[in-house]
Amino acid sequence: MMFNPRAKISVVPLYGEENLVIVDDLLLEPRKMIELAGRARAEFSDADHNYFPGPELNLAPEMTQAFDQFVVQHVRKPLGARRTTMLATRLALATLQPPQLRNLQRVCHFDTVPQPNREGTGAMVLYLFEDPRLGGTGFFRQTCSASEFEHMVLQSSVLDRQAFTELTGAGDGYAVASDRYFEKVYTAQPAFNRAIFYHGTVLHSADIHSPALLRDDVHTGRLTVNAFFNLRRNAA
Repeated sequence: MMFNPRAKISVVPLYGEENLVIVDDLLLEPRKMIELAGRARAEFSDADHNYFPGPELNLAPEMTQAFDQFVVQHVRKPLGARRTTMLATRLALATLQPPQLRNLQRVCHFDTVPQPNREGTGAMVLYLFEDPRLGGTGFFRQTCSASEFEHMVLQSSVLDRQAFTELTGAGDGYAVASDRYFEKVYTAQPAFNRAIFYHGTVLHSADIHSPALLRDDVHTGRLTVNAFFNLRRNAA
């Protein structure tokens, strides 16, 4: 797997010290990643262990190492991190329709809680689809108190869909707008072979306005590479 030495890197401020790093034309041959997904489609498994709305497949260690090197060389500095270590990279295919979403999949989420000593987790999404209607990634800021947030999470497992909607103001499908608990601050628009990098403490959600377009097909569906890495931020 070869990265594009002329990839375009830009930084978008979100809020506070949080930034989003956008890399366009990340891979020199992105369609080879789609071909890999096609050959390995039967090996994908449903992502019951996290918030991702569809099946995933762990990539080989050498691919994870390659992404790690790219982060070290090109993304770590604009992300404000002084140390990073890649944890995992996965091919992922969003397939769930609104009635299939669990309550917590209807609101934004974070990948990690703030850690002491400015340690934490970073994340990457690489879009490998052509149709922008399949949706990018929305970013949010928490507007509720910590106790209200904890209460909402606890209630998500006991309330039915309608009651959870009444509690949060969430829509029936994916989290694409502000609600009673979160304010939407930015939408990363998708583009083929575009990657976004962000801190795992930043609230986010797949920005899918047209779920009827989701397909269980790596060639026409919402295929991404999702990656997670340990990081330590620069001193405040």
